[in-house]
Amino acid sequence: MLSYVLGTLVILLLVILFRYLPHRVFLIFVTLLLVLVGVIFYVQTAERTQEPLTMAERAAITHDQELFIPWWGDYQKQIAELDRTWTRYHQILADAKAGEHTLAITHARLVDLEQDMRELRARIAQTPPPTELSDRVYDPLAVIMAKTDEYAAAEQKAITLTRAAADPQTMKEKNPAEQARLLELVMLRESPVALFVGDEIGMVRHYFAPISAAQTHTNPVEAREEKSLDK
Repeated sequence: MLSYVLGTLVILLLVILFRYLPHRVFLIFVTLLLVLVGVIFYVQTAERTQEPLTMAERAAITHDQELFIPWWGDYQKQIAELDRTWTRYHQILADAKAGEHTLAITHARLVDLEQDMRELRARIAQTPPPTELSDRVYDPLAVIMAKTDEYAAAEQKAITLTRAAADPQTMKEKNPAEQARLLELVMLRESPVALFVGDEIGMVRHYFAPISAAQTHTNPVEAREEKSLDK
């Protein structure tokens, strides 16, 4: 619809210019306009047109995908576990705020959670991206791993500081509601914002894109694996 409106406006403009401009100036203007339209069309068409992959390039991308898919599945499981651990942290503080547990029980639960977080971070560190991957896949995955470790470290720090604040031996406040409020303040101050890896995932998806369309029609199983990048 917008293209029709623009086309109508251009035609009206040409009619007006034809009436009020000298004939030679009008012809020069139309010629330059046509050249400009041609250049824009050529540039846009050239950007959309990609050179077909060679057999070697297709084989290299397929090899990278075979290495990437199982690693990505394991990474997603670890992220899900990281989310569950963080949910446990919030639940512990919510229970304390609701008065469902004493400070001693809250402290014990945070001690267990802190240990689980340490073990999870260790497992994540032990599953780096396969070094056999090409640089176009390995490099963004390495960035994802670095960001994930930084995010998990921030979560662990929040849990550790909350556990320290909940220690019955050092807690000076005796009112359970005030104790819960102090723990919540630690959570609000130390919680990481989010794990931002969208740019890196986009780079990996773009790399696999040339063979993804073909797999959508020929191998639905692998196509579903590729779609897991969206999750």
